[in-house]
Amino acid sequence: RLNLIQLLVFMLAAVCLALAAAQMSALRPRGLMVLAVAIGGGVLATGEAAGRTSLAEVASWVSDPQRRLDLSALLLLESLVFGGQALAVAQDGTRLRWRLVVACPPPSLLAILFFGQVAAMLATDGVDYGLVSWVCAVAFAGLFVLSACLLRWLLPDPLMRSGLRVVLHIAQAAIGLWLARPAQALPADPTPALWGRLGILAAAAFVFMALGWLWQRRSTWNR
Repeated sequence: RLNLIQLLVFMLAAVCLALAAAQMSALRPRGLMVLAVAIGGGVLATGEAAGRTSLAEVASWVSDPQRRLDLSALLLLESLVFGGQALAVAQDGTRLRWRLVVACPPPSLLAILFFGQVAAMLATDGVDYGLVSWVCAVAFAGLFVLSACLLRWLLPDPLMRSGLRVVLHIAQAAIGLWLARPAQALPADPTPALWGRLGILAAAAFVFMALGWLWQRRSTWNR
């Protein structure tokens, strides 16, 4: 039976995969092929490390408050940068820096692929890990490219895909803030203070996203 932390982790994985597919659906076929090769190479490069990772280490990583804070910081930063890029695309942001951002896979995708490879190795006990790594490399790359193409077919309008990305980035940031909560309730006043700091951090992230959107609009008006 899944506890709340595990359920949130699975939800986060689904959100991050959907975000990566929505972002990479903007690439042309050649770009998708390069991305598939990069994903396959990354999976193969981390195969040895994945083979040494046990289920106990994964559970310890998920339950460690410090690791959750690291993950929360990564999610908030990713939401800020890639969410700002999604807003810029929605406003016809075609500048070089935004094109470079959209061509970079989100860091959360790389982490999910690694843990997916760990799960595949733990589920296939007795099979050579090198073979499992190759199967994961081909399967992950193929499924991701297929998902990006399917999403582009379902949502042909770039504005619709950008809107989907913004909504998913908000959900990603909300999960990141939840993961940064205290491991257990504190008896005195520090809990409201901590939630206040997290609220300030979330407000700052969304303020920067709004300022980026306004700046992009000002650039559009001045053309």
